[in-house]
Amino acid sequence: MRRRLLAVLVAAVLAGIGCIAVVGYVRGADQRALAGRQAVWVLISTQRIPAGTSAATIRGGGYTERVAMPAETVPATALGKLDTQLDTLVLSADLPPSQLLLRGMFAEPSEVTGGLPVPDGKLAVSVQVTAAGRVAGYVRPGSRVAVFSTFTMREGRGRVPAGDGLSSGHDYNQATRVLLPRVEVIGVGERGVSGAATAGDSTAAASGGDGSSAAAKAGVTMLVTVAVSQQEAEKLVHVSLTGTLSLALLDDTATVEPDAGVDNNTLFP
Repeated sequence: MRRRLLAVLVAAVLAGIGCIAVVGYVRGADQRALAGRQAVWVLISTQRIPAGTSAATIRGGGYTERVAMPAETVPATALGKLDTQLDTLVLSADLPPSQLLLRGMFAEPSEVTGGLPVPDGKLAVSVQVTAAGRVAGYVRPGSRVAVFSTFTMREGRGRVPAGDGLSSGHDYNQATRVLLPRVEVIGVGERGVSGAATAGDSTAAASGGDGSSAAAKAGVTMLVTVAVSQQEAEKLVHVSLTGTLSLALLDDTATVEPDAGVDNNTLFP
């Protein structure tokens, strides 16, 4: 009987020692991973942080956590904490979850318009374009595109838009012309919708975040935001309400010039 009790007691002691060893092993995993390397503390986003969010809000809003990483794998501009000196600065673009906070991500509020970085001297205008009209989804933030307008022609007035959108029927003559030879795309999709991307969202752009989805591939329209001058904005807004828009991807060697366009009567020689 005494031998059995002694055996049970020894087993219990060994089990306790085993549990302590496991806990110690788990707690020391991070230290072993960093063994032989210089570790630094950095801030990682725990959720998506919208563009325009101030450093002060991020510091006090539970948006980040501090983690230790090998110094050799961390960019020199990575932030280990948000100093009060950064309180007046804001994020210049949306920051996805699980991303390092870098000093270059913060800018003066005046540099951000509604959470979307806009090139100096330009206006941001959004228009709805079909999947085919945005080159099957290959149009992404940073793309240069030519904008084409297709419209119903006004009867008896040459190649002039009737101003009532695309009319169906054999009696209507329709035309397509170059509206804007070259503009920059700065956003695709609607902010807050999964897959949306802006020119400042390098992660989304690099991973193919063109705002495509099953619905987009089915042919529904999607918002495309471009940077334009006042005169270009006037044309774009007008045509978006009275005709149909299509985009064409450009490279640095492409030349597009406004011309008379084509209609049903001049499409073929």
